[in-house]
Amino acid sequence: MRAATSMLAVSARVAFAGVAFGVNPIGPMPETYIGYKIGPVVPYLSLSLVNAGGRIAYYWEDYDEYYDPPYREGGDTITFSGSVLAPTLGTKLVFGSSELKPFVRLSAGIPFLLTLNAEVSDEDEQEDIDEVIEDIREGLGTTLLLTGGVGVEYYFAERFSIGGEFNYHYLSSGGEWEYSDTASDGSWWWRDVYDVSGRIGGTSAGLWLNYYF
Repeated sequence: MRAATSMLAVSARVAFAGVAFGVNPIGPMPETYIGYKIGPVVPYLSLSLVNAGGRIAYYWEDYDEYYDPPYREGGDTITFSGSVLAPTLGTKLVFGSSELKPFVRLSAGIPFLLTLNAEVSDEDEQEDIDEVIEDIREGLGTTLLLTGGVGVEYYFAERFSIGGEFNYHYLSSGGEWEYSDTASDGSWWWRDVYDVSGRIGGTSAGLWLNYYF
């Protein structure tokens, strides 16, 4: 009897198994996943890509009552951009047997820096900026991304579903940078060490489009 029950359970899981694919095109961290659905459980691999950039312009000026208008020295403009790729492994659990099914999911991954660029209008300062960027690349430590979500999927066809999700992203990262110099004769030396760590978390909503092969 136990063997027959086990065979029936395995057959049921195989019958509802297959490759799953989904896209969440909106939100602060758009995601794409591919997984394998085994009954109500969907282990998956997800990829998220985040791009950011901006511009900072500044100038300085002096004022003295004997000079009018104020004396404006000039200014600099800094433009920057960067991108982060976040591969994660997760599991999605789908409940219910009707066309409208709630689900929960949890994933974890280690994002890494794809690009980081900054340009300043002052050529002398550009060398310092380039050195800082290189130090960040070399000193960046382990970064961890955790994502949890709850939502509902509506199966409007046998293999297609559309779902809404409320999720929470947690990101922690850190690194160490060092600047030093030593006299050729060893008469003096100096060293500055920066040990930086931080974390950020936030909620968002997403719209999932899923296809089950």
